[in-house]
Amino acid sequence: MANYLNRPSIFEIATAFEDGQEGEIKQKNNGPYDTYNTLSKDEKSFVIRHPLIADMFNANAEKAKKIGRELGGTANGYGDAVRHCYWCALNQVSAGYKSPIAKEFGDAHESKPKNDINEKQMDLYNNSIGYHLGNQAIINNWSEEELLNQVINAANNGRLKILK
Repeated sequence: MANYLNRPSIFEIATAFEDGQEGEIKQKNNGPYDTYNTLSKDEKSFVIRHPLIADMFNANAEKAKKIGRELGGTANGYGDAVRHCYWCALNQVSAGYKSPIAKEFGDAHESKPKNDINEKQMDLYNNSIGYHLGNQAIINNWSEEELLNQVINAANNGRLKILK
């Protein structure tokens, strides 16, 4: 089931890890393997159960990270809040109207142990705003640009939590 780049799919990677064969697929700078290695146990479980949507969520993460960097993606700051919200909004659009899949993955992503409970609460809150805006994007047929504008408006109007 290798993809068009003749690399194994994220599902094949996840299966190899679950079967204890990770040594056979670990290589330096090997794209999806490196991504899989950074996932929490809950995220890995999600990837195994939902490989296609997980691939879309990963692509959405790259878009959101780019925006976060452009806005000054300081940890727990403005760019970080926008990044979380936008990522979850994109994931909700990818998953479909009122689909619980986006939140399931968002919660799995936040299951990683964090030193600061306030950071986790901030992320979960901003994620929830993202799911809402994603559903609004579906209803109103917003473009990704309009969705991003709505996320930035939410941040600028104090609807997103920012710790720094």
